[in-house]
Amino acid sequence: MRVTFEGSGAGSGPLSWGQLDIWLKMTAVGHAMAMGGVRPLPPGTTLDDVAGELRFLMSRYECLRTRLVPDGDGPPRQVVHGSGSIELEVLDHVDAGTVEARFRDAPFDYAHEWPVRMAVVRDGGVCSHVVLVMSHIVMDGAGAVLMMTETDARTTVPVGGHSALEQARRQALPAGVRQNAAALRHWDTHLRALPVPRLAPSTDVHTPRHWIGVFRSTVLPQALREAALREGVEPAPALPAAFAIAFAQLTGVTVLPLRLVSSNRFRAGLGGVVAPVSQPGLCVIHAAGDFPAVLHRTRGAAIAAYKYAYYNRLDLNAVIAAVIADRGPQVALDVSLNDRRLGGALQDVPRPERSEFAWIGRQDEPSNALFLNVDGSDEAVEITLYVDTHLLAPADAEALLWAMERVAVGAARVEERIVAPTVS
Repeated sequence: MRVTFEGSGAGSGPLSWGQLDIWLKMTAVGHAMAMGGVRPLPPGTTLDDVAGELRFLMSRYECLRTRLVPDGDGPPRQVVHGSGSIELEVLDHVDAGTVEARFRDAPFDYAHEWPVRMAVVRDGGVCSHVVLVMSHIVMDGAGAVLMMTETDARTTVPVGGHSALEQARRQALPAGVRQNAAALRHWDTHLRALPVPRLAPSTDVHTPRHWIGVFRSTVLPQALREAALREGVEPAPALPAAFAIAFAQLTGVTVLPLRLVSSNRFRAGLGGVVAPVSQPGLCVIHAAGDFPAVLHRTRGAAIAAYKYAYYNRLDLNAVIAAVIADRGPQVALDVSLNDRRLGGALQDVPRPERSEFAWIGRQDEPSNALFLNVDGSDEAVEITLYVDTHLLAPADAEALLWAMERVAVGAARVEERIVAPTVS
């Protein structure tokens, strides 16, 4: 079924910093890092209703009407179209999960295909499920939440924030050039000053190399909140503080160059953006000492990390390469944390009676060395762990999450505070 659409903002230009960051990651891993999934439809939903939703999405959000065209040997350029049409697949008697897998696995032709795929699944002529999958080049997690909220409400309020095209234009202005230069100095200064992290070789290297696990807990978020309130600070920095202490206990690395993902929505003109603007900032955490001391140091380091988490990734890659040439690859330890809770839940998080962990996947595709995605709320969290078994043995990676929970519980109870080792 062809769905036509029309929207504002047509034009072309270079990728914004957020788009460039995602594009380089997608190129490195070799796939679209797709977002989306399957959603059951309310009884009575018609095919026209689903087509109307797709038309709303395509008309409202410039990122969905964007195609990428080659631009020499560098990153592609973006072209935003003012109108067009897109195919809505209508499928009878099929498994919606199978359709989602097909949408995720098939490569996107960014020059000739919209970066979004949608299908409606019918059972006996009744619309039962919708499948929506988008390339990560379209948006990040915070943008996805905003898009879903606005789509459910069918809002007619003008789109908020600067489009990706406008972002790219502003990033080339003197203020953007200064922000980029300051961010590069932040990374360069800290990577050259911190002790080079020394990790013992993994004791359990595997093929497939990269493992994925999920940790669910109602204990961890409550303990983190109590520990932060005890010290009179907001709960957000308690998570990286507990992680850094647990990492120090496990590896002996007490000065951790943690990459904290910043949504960047606090920046002027980015608050209502549905486009990729999140980027990692460098948060150097000194984890020796008791939890209150680490928490307060982490709070300051996190603020600096977020301030400088807005830059041209190609320029940053050159800075990191120069530091590695001088100090060795371990100085740029690839350990990342992405707290996507935003004060609420991005997805339904099961609430186990007790904390639980399970490995859910293994792959040989390139991935981060150690990456934690945190979803949920102040009541329950779901942490998805991605680990390179060449960096940490699977048992050690799992132990890291349990240790993080123990640190938080100990910090919430004054008499049980856990102290990280003082070795480096």
